[in-house]
Amino acid sequence: MRNRSLCLLLGAMGFLGTAYAVDPALVTIEFKDSTKKTFSLLTESPVFQYRNDSIVVTGAASTSYPFEEVRKYYFDGGSSGIQPVASNEVRVSYIDNRNVLVEGLTAGSQVGLFSILGQKLEQKTSSAGDPVQLVLPDAKGVYVLRVNEQTIKLIKE
Repeated sequence: MRNRSLCLLLGAMGFLGTAYAVDPALVTIEFKDSTKKTFSLLTESPVFQYRNDSIVVTGAASTSYPFEEVRKYYFDGGSSGIQPVASNEVRVSYIDNRNVLVEGLTAGSQVGLFSILGQKLEQKTSSAGDPVQLVLPDAKGVYVLRVNEQTIKLIKE
């Protein structure tokens, strides 16, 4: 298996680099076998990193989850009292180290993947607000994901 990882830099949410801590909330990791693991950022204060085709969670204890076992992960308020992300906000998650899933779309949303030079690599339209899956190229580098008028920088390592 190739040792490649995908780091999503979501500038609008203030994530920087490939390791980050998040404001108090909950982080839930959903696995392909339909199980879930939730971390409380209020009490556990975990740090999430992308390393060698895995998500590594370090806090009171350390564990890692291979990309191929993870369906998606997301932040929400849960029992912390922080409201979950509104359903009309776009969410980007990886399916594995090559496929990106865009959710929270409205019907007719345009989703495009571009090289850093502006070359269109893939373009899809969401029908009925369904999620859209895009495939990143094999090459390491910086890519731009454009959802309607919003842009998100993706870095593939």
